[in-house]
Amino acid sequence: MASLNQATLIGYVGDAPKINQTKTGRKVASLSVATTEKGFTKQDGSVIPDRTEWHNVILWGKLAEIAEKYIRKGSMVFVQGKMRTRSYDDAQGVKKYITEIECDTLQLLDHRTDATASNQQPQYSQPQNFGDDGLPF
Repeated sequence: MASLNQATLIGYVGDAPKINQTKTGRKVASLSVATTEKGFTKQDGSVIPDRTEWHNVILWGKLAEIAEKYIRKGSMVFVQGKMRTRSYDDAQGVKKYITEIECDTLQLLDHRTDATASNQQPQYSQPQNFGDDGLPF
């Protein structure tokens, strides 16, 4: 049976994207996106509070350039991508792990306020190569 590694978020950006470049000049952006599950009151009167989760998101290449240009603290975004876990050694030599969403689809959900903006927000995706699937078209 096949497996699926896909994360989909709609949330708010916690801070301006951090932009870096690889040694080859390719841009990479990292940002933190908050999602909140609304709280509620149970039938017995006990209150379940809102629950906010913070997600680390990584964008490469063109998506990083778009993030740098358009995303700000408080921006609402749709993010879709794959979950990735990587490790690194901190300053004390302790191995640390971080889980991130490697974004391949980004949609800006903020409402534009300038008069020249269109009513529809653009959606950006990295090109995908599906290969030859044997279809005649």
